[in-house]
Amino acid sequence: MASGEHERPVSAGAPEEGACAGMDLGLLAGEARARMEAFTRGQVPTRAELFLTASRRLSLEYEVGPGRFSLSRGESVSAAARVWREEGTGFAALSVGGAEDLERVLNVASERVRPDARAPLPALPAPGVSPPGLPELSGERARELAEHVARTVLPPGVVVQAAVLTCTASASLLVRGEGVLQGSLDARQEAIVRCETSRGAVVDGVAGPLGEAWNLEPLRARLAEAVETLEGPAEAADPGLPLILRPAVAAPLVAALAWMLRGDVAVATPALARAVGKKLFPSVLSVVDEPLHPLGVWRRSVDDEGAPARALRLVDEGRFQGFLHSAATAARLGVEPNGRGLRAEGSPPTPSALNLFVVPRGDALPEHYTELVARVETFTTMPRPGVVSLMAGGWEVREGRRVKRLAPVELRLPVLETLRALRGVGEDLAFFPTADGCGTPTLILPPLLGG
Repeated sequence: MASGEHERPVSAGAPEEGACAGMDLGLLAGEARARMEAFTRGQVPTRAELFLTASRRLSLEYEVGPGRFSLSRGESVSAAARVWREEGTGFAALSVGGAEDLERVLNVASERVRPDARAPLPALPAPGVSPPGLPELSGERARELAEHVARTVLPPGVVVQAAVLTCTASASLLVRGEGVLQGSLDARQEAIVRCETSRGAVVDGVAGPLGEAWNLEPLRARLAEAVETLEGPAEAADPGLPLILRPAVAAPLVAALAWMLRGDVAVATPALARAVGKKLFPSVLSVVDEPLHPLGVWRRSVDDEGAPARALRLVDEGRFQGFLHSAATAARLGVEPNGRGLRAEGSPPTPSALNLFVVPRGDALPEHYTELVARVETFTTMPRPGVVSLMAGGWEVREGRRVKRLAPVELRLPVLETLRALRGVGEDLAFFPTADGCGTPTLILPPLLGG
């Protein structure tokens, strides 16, 4: 190991694909089916499901200057249960240390059934098979990848406050009382770097499926441009110029839109739910959520309820088409689920985007404009729902030439109102793990700096 490196093992020897946290996953899957069958036989007409998750995680922090690494690992197995009876629905989740915990989580969910937690019983998923074993996460491979990222993307002389590489693998198994088994495997790697400049820190990164080669050139170019933009003499921006948000600056706005397009947000916002089918935005705006997009952070074909995760066109040339739905939110609004019921640990499925992005167009830029290219890290980008707050630096551009560097400006952008004013969309689509995996090209807006 490199000087100063340490590793916290989770067990003796290398992890095995068929085991996680000391448990054989194949045997646990068999136990899950047996305990589910026994539970539903004993509590007719109860319906139930078990959702098992086995997770393996490796996190590597790289001190770029001295070349030191700090590596940690973790493994866990958890189970979530939902139980449906005539009087309502119950939910429970807990960590699993043995097969007996599967029966326990079903019983706890049964005890928690109540009418005010009623949720629809999702349609039966297509029968599938248990997921393959969890892949091994190699510490040596992680070190090599972190060094490669640092050599490739970091501008010369920049102070790196943090460089973190994370590899995760998660195998899940959905077991329904009707005897249906469906498994899936999600394995990905992510690198995030935080660079210091005289006007604040810049955070950016790259992510994708585990083992897939990254195209690091876009990240290298963004970091180099951010450092150049935020160092050196700067002037105040002209509030009368149109505003150009390059992808790294536009990404939080698109991530906030993704949040507003969730079905649970629609349920809580009736006026937004009633807008489906209406032309809310200019024709230049189309928004798609594509689970298998080749540039996307996530790659999924089914959600955590077993429903197919098909591509969704949520905004079509300005016309609002619908929301991201789990089975529960779709039932509340009287529409079909669309495969976006995803589970956070310890929670029932909630609607979430996979690879949501603004569709590129390649619209022409105005003759003169303010170009914001580098977002300065802040503690929050959505201090209140529906409003994005960010700090960004950039350039004043005249007739296609950058004529002066601009000091960072603060923007408070109401999401819907800002996108209703959209004048054009570029063709330089990029996805950002630092913006919930959302993607966007350049966005062309009217003058907004004058309030």
